[in-house]
Amino acid sequence: MIYLGLLLFLLACMALLDARFTLFVFAAPLRALLCLAAGTGFFVLWDVLAIERGIFVHKESELMTGIMVGEQFPLEEVFFLVFLCYCSMIAVAGTHRLGARSPRPSRGGRTDPKEPGNVS
Repeated sequence: MIYLGLLLFLLACMALLDARFTLFVFAAPLRALLCLAAGTGFFVLWDVLAIERGIFVHKESELMTGIMVGEQFPLEEVFFLVFLCYCSMIAVAGTHRLGARSPRPSRGGRTDPKEPGNVS
């Protein structure tokens, strides 16, 4: 149960970060949720195929709920995959936002003083 609680806490932290800076879900909710669903679905399929081939094997742990959504597929794995996708998209959106704010060097490596945002 501890692992699921930790994953939910981390998802809440990502949502707070997203809300504060309107990076992903809070910027375009429908598009973002479809993207999260597609990414999570891809990784669920990846896990299912790896389980079928014996690559991923679930081992019991007192830190987990014990609830299985499929053979060798714990409930916590679904939340981890959502967190993985959400965290990745927050990082991508944040990087784009930071890149858009930084001054672009002009020829010769100097920033253009007439460019918006530059103070001379």
